[in-house]
Amino acid sequence: MKRNARRILTLILAMAMALGMLAGCGGDDSSTPSNGNDAQGGTTAPSTPAAPDSGSSGGGDYSGVVITYGMTTAWDTVNPYGSSSGSLYQNVTVDTLYDRLAFIEEAGTGVSPRGAKSWESADGGLSILFHLDENAKWHDGEPVTAADWVWTAQLITNPAFPFGLRSEFNTWAGTGDDGAETGEKSVGLEAVDEYTLKMTLKSAMPAEDWLILHNKYFYVLPQHLLGDIPVEDLMAADFWKNPVGSGPCTFISEISGSELQLGAFADYHMGAPKFGKLVIKVIANTNTVTSVAAGEMDAFFGSPTVDDALAAESLSGVDVTKSSAPTGLVSLIINNQNVSDKRIRQAIAFAVDKELLIEQSLQGMGVASSTCIIPGSEYDAGIQWQRDVDKAKELLAEAGWDPNATLTMAIGSSRESMAAVIQQNLAEAGIKVDIQTVEVATMFSGLQDGTYDLGISGSTAMGYPLWMSGYYDYRNATYCQISDHAYADLQEAIAAEMDEAKRKDLVKEYQDLLWDQMPLVPVYHGYSFSVKASRLQGYNGFESAQNNQRVWEWSVTQ
Repeated sequence: MKRNARRILTLILAMAMALGMLAGCGGDDSSTPSNGNDAQGGTTAPSTPAAPDSGSSGGGDYSGVVITYGMTTAWDTVNPYGSSSGSLYQNVTVDTLYDRLAFIEEAGTGVSPRGAKSWESADGGLSILFHLDENAKWHDGEPVTAADWVWTAQLITNPAFPFGLRSEFNTWAGTGDDGAETGEKSVGLEAVDEYTLKMTLKSAMPAEDWLILHNKYFYVLPQHLLGDIPVEDLMAADFWKNPVGSGPCTFISEISGSELQLGAFADYHMGAPKFGKLVIKVIANTNTVTSVAAGEMDAFFGSPTVDDALAAESLSGVDVTKSSAPTGLVSLIINNQNVSDKRIRQAIAFAVDKELLIEQSLQGMGVASSTCIIPGSEYDAGIQWQRDVDKAKELLAEAGWDPNATLTMAIGSSRESMAAVIQQNLAEAGIKVDIQTVEVATMFSGLQDGTYDLGISGSTAMGYPLWMSGYYDYRNATYCQISDHAYADLQEAIAAEMDEAKRKDLVKEYQDLLWDQMPLVPVYHGYSFSVKASRLQGYNGFESAQNNQRVWEWSVTQ
């Protein structure tokens, strides 16, 4: 591996300075805040139901153990349905307080039990039966039952409940395209018995597929505490000042936008966490690795840059791990309405020097992409990309490309060096590009409304072959502005196919279509890195990309 000497020196110096100001490891283990509102504007809980026993089960007393976890962006709210952003920061945070039906493995390679201990497809794939864990409890000690899951589903599909991501549940029978209950019949969830939940879908889909795609937004809420509150009043209810969930952590206090203190739920059905307190803090993006090295943080949400990760390997007290698969996808987004001739889009793909970008951006830690499918994964059809500027010129000539025309590329500030390389690459083929640095939100909205022709976007790829399907669906106002139905038709066929061999044939056909039409240019799939304090055990930083982490398996060595 290459080393960046300047970055290593910077990190070591920063660590030394930080060590001079910090004492101890894992953050400040001060006493639990008193009841009421604190001086910094945070709300503290009168008491946490499980607090007396928090961290005291499982063969040891962990009440004095504090784990500090950093986030470079704050969560929106501790209400799992109170945010319209759908940000990973929001979901990773609320996942500690509330339970989902299943745990999504790293890179979406599979699912494992959580709220449900097992499940199976029924009715030819139109239904899923979930067998819930009978040991699951709310933080106040009441059992979690199928009735709670049904009530939660009815709540979030109720048009009177202003949930911004409701469309995530439009796969349920009884809902419209927006995920709202239609009124023609009740939403497709029912309690078969106290611990069996039946979910009915609009169209056939394997159970694991539904869990990987949609379970990540389905958090169960306590009907016995919220059921009597009018739906239209729930968002503003006092409940969210001291919420009760069924997740591995209990709520202690929150300083909005800055810090969240959580306790360990001793009766958590997956196992009591081995800490007394989990403190989630907002930190500067530039301080992630140095904060871990200095003992201020045990871990942080998000991947460091490759330079930072490689430099951190030389620091004591810090563990660096590379992801098992290249899941960080960077794509050149193309507005297909503005660039309507596929030959021009193909020319762009052949002209971009993906290998150079991998070397410059990832120090070689990546693989050139042909489609959105993770290279080398079980669904990879093996399509090979090679840079071919002459082929790009030939395609442009066939398309009648005007060499005086200019494409406008919008980028965020972090992509400026990458954009400069792509601009030079395309110029070699005869395509002029005007680069405009804007806010990321401005880039995406401009791609949607046609202001910009090109943009650069990063995302985390999953093992599930349709993880990027929304980019190619004509029914969505996507950044690619696609009108062709062929993508959606194949996606629906793949989603409904229950035979794995036939599904792989369809996925190959899907990749052939993406390669031929080139609706966007996948640049590379990069490996990501996780950085944590050596004392933190049981931690997998790559699971957070799926909106969850096994905090009940975390522990520290003192």
